[in-house]
Amino acid sequence: MANVQEEWLEKTIFEGYIDYIDYNKFTDPIVIGIGGFGKVFKYEWGDSGLTVALKCLKVDTSIDEKIIKDFINELKLLRRVCYHPNVISFYGLTKDSNGYYNMVLQYADNGTLREYLMANFTKLQWTDKLCIAKEIALGLLFLHDNNIIHRNLHSKNILIHNRKPKITDFGLSNQIIEMSITSNSIIHGMLTYIEPKCFMDPKYKLIISLTFIVLD
Repeated sequence: MANVQEEWLEKTIFEGYIDYIDYNKFTDPIVIGIGGFGKVFKYEWGDSGLTVALKCLKVDTSIDEKIIKDFINELKLLRRVCYHPNVISFYGLTKDSNGYYNMVLQYADNGTLREYLMANFTKLQWTDKLCIAKEIALGLLFLHDNNIIHRNLHSKNILIHNRKPKITDFGLSNQIIEMSITSNSIIHGMLTYIEPKCFMDPKYKLIISLTFIVLD
């Protein structure tokens, strides 16, 4: 299964559906996070003059087949929606010096929404806070218009870049039509933001469940 998924990545790059960027173009790596796929690094992309984030798919054994699937799922969804101003931008793929694939993503200079609010809450006017909430809602509306629900939306999966919110981390996202058929109360994501009924009733059908808190 893992080989099939990696072959899909190779084919998609070869056919030009996803841009491939030479890893040597990225310099000055700094670890900025660790997720289910692997580490996330901040890099300077010299050719473009951009600071970017590289999200690594580090897979060592066949046990990680689902991780590869989730990585590819996120990649597919990002390709469809990353041009919206309130969704993180996706630039392409690269393969690092260890042979691992990395998604090349927009780097958010103000960190997560949680970090941004903790640092700036008293400085922000209510109009600023309402603007953040409105723009996140617009990003979500755009996802829903494209039949995508996030399934893991919380203040650490919303980044702030130039004071604008960017929805990110589509690893658990899915199309609404799939969710309505296959979803149940299997627990994914950050526990604080999961619907309590999922814990109480194992047969509970989770058709659409998004928890959204801006000012937490």
